[in-house]
Amino acid sequence: KMKKIGIALSILTVLLYACKDEDVITQNDLASTQATQDHLFAEQVFNDVGRIVEEGFVSTGVSKSCASYSLMDADTSNADTLIIDFGNTNCLHNSKLRKGKILITYTGKYRDSLAVITTTFDNYYVNNNLVQGEIVVTNKGRNISGNMWFTITVNNASINTYNGTINWESDRIREWVNGQSTYLDISDDRYKITGTSNGNGVNGNTFTMTITNPLNVDLGCLPSCVIKSGTA
Repeated sequence: KMKKIGIALSILTVLLYACKDEDVITQNDLASTQATQDHLFAEQVFNDVGRIVEEGFVSTGVSKSCASYSLMDADTSNADTLIIDFGNTNCLHNSKLRKGKILITYTGKYRDSLAVITTTFDNYYVNNNLVQGEIVVTNKGRNISGNMWFTITVNNASINTYNGTINWESDRIREWVNGQSTYLDISDDRYKITGTSNGNGVNGNTFTMTITNPLNVDLGCLPSCVIKSGTA
């Protein structure tokens, strides 16, 4: 009975936590297991990286105090590199303290069929947590419904926190069901997400996560309930 209660609490925490943008999550939402907390924290960090990378493509070549953007080897015939540099000391960007670099190599734009976008990190910290690993986003073209879809793989990721290290890997499929024609406006973007993730929490315990019913993501709801339905 206690095991069933623990599982129920973990699922409930996933639903409560995932339904919010990370900036409005409270500690009261984290009243379940350590594994659930660590998995959801990893979700936060790497979802945030995804938004920073998308922002970087829009802001390419524009220098700001935090961050600066550098495009290297801008050759349409091969892979190019975008560097998002937050500097060597903490600066505030999108309501979080950041320093270090995010490195992106890409063979095409996010919307380009078969484009591969690979993100790695160089001494990158967010809110004083060291983030490492690799994110590979591949545009798979259009499915039978006519929607763009993507595979998103997070490899050998880790987050060094004050409480210990979270190790995390993830495999997702993202279907872009609405908003494809308005790339610069995310308010009408809708996605369906499926997939799994696994890792080790700060206490050394392993965990896995499986999306059993697709998560329906509505970016027009930021910063409140982004995930409108689905089960993990």
